[in-house]
Amino acid sequence: MKNRNVLSNILDMIFFNRLSLILFYSFWFLVGILALRKSQNALSAVQYVKANSDSVSLSFIESSPEFETLLDILEEKYPRPPAFFLLNQFALNMTDNFLCNTATLKGAHERFVFVTLDEVARDTIRRRWPEIQIFHWPTPSLYKPFSFAEGAYQTIYLLRSNLALALIKKRISFWMMQQDTFWRKSIFDLNFEDDMSYDAIFDQLGDGDNSLRKEWVNGANWFIRANNDTQFFFERLSAKLAHWYTPDVGIMIHQCNTWDKPKCAYIPYNVTYSWEWMFSDQSNPPYLLQLDCETNGGTKLMQLGRYGFHFVNPDGTCNNQKITSAKSRMENGTVEVQMTKTLPSWGRLQFKLYWYITEYLLWIPVFGEYLRPYLALAGFILMITI
Repeated sequence: MKNRNVLSNILDMIFFNRLSLILFYSFWFLVGILALRKSQNALSAVQYVKANSDSVSLSFIESSPEFETLLDILEEKYPRPPAFFLLNQFALNMTDNFLCNTATLKGAHERFVFVTLDEVARDTIRRRWPEIQIFHWPTPSLYKPFSFAEGAYQTIYLLRSNLALALIKKRISFWMMQQDTFWRKSIFDLNFEDDMSYDAIFDQLGDGDNSLRKEWVNGANWFIRANNDTQFFFERLSAKLAHWYTPDVGIMIHQCNTWDKPKCAYIPYNVTYSWEWMFSDQSNPPYLLQLDCETNGGTKLMQLGRYGFHFVNPDGTCNNQKITSAKSRMENGTVEVQMTKTLPSWGRLQFKLYWYITEYLLWIPVFGEYLRPYLALAGFILMITI
């Protein structure tokens, strides 16, 4: 009996060791496959940007009659800095939802300029929201749906950077914003544009003032004051986006943290906050809540509906009662995020994992502080599951 027990223990150890080896090698095999896939995606994205960079280039924008017309409109109709949003037809549902939300805020729509990338987007906005100013910039490379970290995703941010640069060179200060955001109040009421202590002010990542990601640019809502320093900032941003596989916010984080000029500032968390606010204690509700936790744009509006941030009726009209209810739930800290009712999406799970890894790396003494300005530059490469 004793020998049988010894033999059983030996077999159990062999099985355990073998299983451990199988799991170990399987894990690294999977990592290798994901790394190869990410390398291929990176090469494809960079090639896509280079192949389509002419249609979103600074020279093409500056020499276009459409841009000259835009400049005349901005001078005539915008006494305060305009806020630019970009969209193609596949972002129309999200845009409609956002415009329903912001239509309840006095003066907000008068500040907006929507950059439409195809005729469907242009015509739909004109029909549904005739008071919204449009800058039509048809871009064939951005006609199709696209997701996080793809070639078209990079291309639209190269367009955004070059448009920003074109405006700065004309000494036009402006906001750049995204419509996957819920506005509880209007950020324009706070007059950030009038504070001359900074050249640019950005929303920030992280989950509060103690976050290690504090003062990392989120990139959804930012104001730029036109001057020589911000012009050079965006010249370098555009040059890097045209050749590097890196998020635009990674470059912004690096430049803001390593350059003396321009002077970068950060919008407080009680004014703008990312989706992480919903998974906190929901105190100090922000003016703007960016609902950016999805890597797939096609599923984003569905997720917003689960959280109670979908405001368009089936007939296309705005549901103001739902908007009022969403504002009230934010103010009361009762936005519903229980797992039983809102199962976490694959996109949000990935972001939570990568933010956990990021916080751990930044926490490491000495090394973390040295890494802080540079880590986000490798964001796309390190996110191997996306």
